[in-house]
Amino acid sequence: MVSLPEIGAAIRRARKQRKLSAQALAALTGMHRNTLLAFETGRGNLELVRLLALCEALALELELVPRAVAALRRADAPEGAATELTERVGWLMDAGRHR
Repeated sequence: MVSLPEIGAAIRRARKQRKLSAQALAALTGMHRNTLLAFETGRGNLELVRLLALCEALALELELVPRAVAALRRADAPEGAATELTERVGWLMDAGRHR
């Protein structure tokens, strides 16, 4: 399971990639800047409705998937490393070409 600090860090990365200040994102989502910054740094907790508002403002999708699926598509795999999911997709694509 992903932790609250990991979710907060992902929100912060997305905000910075979009070149939004904490003040601007907080205003877009109707929360106080300090609440947002506390969440981004792992010191705060948000109601689900606030997290969904952040996701909407940052064009992010919040997904709930079985742990077995999450393990297959682990985003924190080293860049270029083949996860089990990418290996399976590759195998399926190869199988489709040989039909």
